[in-house]
Amino acid sequence: MYGGIMRRTGDERTKMLRLIRSLRQRGFEPHLVEDRSAARGVILKLVPQSARVCIGDSSSVRQLRVIEALKERGTTVINPFDPEIQIKDEETFFNYLFLPSIEASTGDVFLTGTNAITEDGRLLNVDGAGNRVAGMFWGHPLSIVVVGKNKIVKDLNEAFERVRNVIAPEHIRRRGGTPPCTKTGRCQDCKGSKRVCAITTIIEHKPLLTHMHVVVVEEDLGLGWDRSWPKERIERIAKEHERFMWSVPPQVMENVDIRRCWERLISILGGRF
Repeated sequence: MYGGIMRRTGDERTKMLRLIRSLRQRGFEPHLVEDRSAARGVILKLVPQSARVCIGDSSSVRQLRVIEALKERGTTVINPFDPEIQIKDEETFFNYLFLPSIEASTGDVFLTGTNAITEDGRLLNVDGAGNRVAGMFWGHPLSIVVVGKNKIVKDLNEAFERVRNVIAPEHIRRRGGTPPCTKTGRCQDCKGSKRVCAITTIIEHKPLLTHMHVVVVEEDLGLGWDRSWPKERIERIAKEHERFMWSVPPQVMENVDIRRCWERLISILGGRF
């Protein structure tokens, strides 16, 4: 779908067409759409009404308002990352984040965003627990990844630079974390309990057992920018991300006993996963 592409500059048009071509060559099913409304429409068509849709944390997805649209038509949505639910202690953590995250590890569809995507069609992501990145390529026959135009980078070197030195420091700081990067603005490859970036994945081709759609939107979505961009654009991206951001206060996580949560889960499941 190529709606609205003629409104873009020649360079943007060339870049997006190159990305779509690269994604197709790598076995992905790409969709290029003009705006959030069109992206929402594509996703609603891709997802059967009777499907069980699992959500990976993504402000890009929330900006589309597609989760609400799926629920309104009667589709079952497993969303452990609802900004309207306050995680305030271990009980709410278990009931509204931990348990739903396990439930979301398998389903009919996985829906999330990506930290960065290269012009030659590779998706780079950094995660803390790993449920978001794992869900992109395992546990669901259909995976849908939403990509704003601000997430497109030239190559993997630029992708790592963007994720390590823009996205991670800015996102962690907004969530209340205090690793060194939140002060310096650049990755310090820190160690210890304050580190958030634990897992890095690069998806280079369609996963063997998962059909993967990539919805590329000709709008800025989620968190990510080049430091050379106009200040107004960067501020607009940051402000939009903050509106749709989900987080758990660090002080809550410090008081959660993860081992106890796992033991409780195993007890609920009768000792079987």
